Amino acid sequence: MKNRHIEELKRKAKLHHKNARDRHFENGIVVRHVYDIENPEKLSWWDDVLFILNDYRVNVAWTHPRYVYKSMVDESAYSALAKTENQSKTDFMEGHSPNYRKVGKSRKKIVSYSSMLRNDDAYFEALRAERSRIAYDPDNAIIITPTISVDWSNWSRYVSICAPIEIRGVEDLHVLATLTKRILKRETSLSLEFPGYAYSQQNWHTEFTLNDQIGLLSHAVKM
Repeated sequence: MKNRHIEELKRKAKLHHKNARDRHFENGIVVRHVYDIENPEKLSWWDDVLFILNDYRVNVAWTHPRYVYKSMVDESAYSALAKTENQSKTDFMEGHSPNYRKVGKSRKKIVSYSSMLRNDDAYFEALRAERSRIAYDPDNAIIITPTISVDWSNWSRYVSICAPIEIRGVEDLHVLATLTKRILKRETSLSLEFPGYAYSQQNWHTEFTLNDQIGLLSHAVKM
């Protein structure tokens, strides 16, 4: 039996595309970022792209496994410190304001936090130390594998995908759009495209020098 709510979202998404008058597509995709052409080998973290499939739009939010890995290290550090200080993560975040990036037309995602007026140097030093400890812990069991989730909004089909590709320019965005389109059409899958792939502590240490890691684990990553 079809889900009435989903079917209604599909109908609205297709109607939105039919009536849309925007002309921001570049060779079939919407490009939202300016890329660093001076540093073509720079590692990438997250991006998004929009394309048309059949009679609706597909909005793709992509993350690299290294981004998810760092996010999980952050989450583990917050949780561990909360336990030792008998303080909840929520209480900690009350001293911070979230920084968002837009995901599609009506959604947004927290990508970092800006410190407000909390002046607790000891806490932040402990947080940095805990991040580093987790990142170097030989028992660190954080493993990131490729994932994809698909949903509908009232203006597009929304895809969240984590895959080990690099997005350094518009050509790479086309690769991401093509991959996503083929998955949605069931012509391929992440398991077929990246068989056995897993991002772990070893990958993190291979990709970044010690100084890189200290910086990445001490501050919010802004790409």
